[in-house]
Amino acid sequence: MTKVSAGILTGILLGILYGLYNVRIEPTATALSASLLGRSAQGIINGLLAAYANKGNPPLWRGAVWGGVIGLGLGLLAGLSTHTLPGALIPSAVLGLGCGLATAKARR
Repeated sequence: MTKVSAGILTGILLGILYGLYNVRIEPTATALSASLLGRSAQGIINGLLAAYANKGNPPLWRGAVWGGVIGLGLGLLAGLSTHTLPGALIPSAVLGLGCGLATAKARR
């Protein structure tokens, strides 16, 4: 599996989990679809950026750091747009951490 495909796949899966976590307060169909689409898109972007940040054969800790930093940046953008900054940073950082680890572990 390539770094880009590992990052995108991990980003989609973690984005779906993050979307379900976001909608736990108001579980309507509209909120669920918007949250799933938005957080999955954030996961795809995070996976792509982490794949390009982790070129070559980086150690896992460097992949985790780059993924976490990218996740925090995307969480900052998501939190500013929805006015929920503190609640968006930690799950976005976890999403980024997962993408960073997956791309650092991939070999090509």
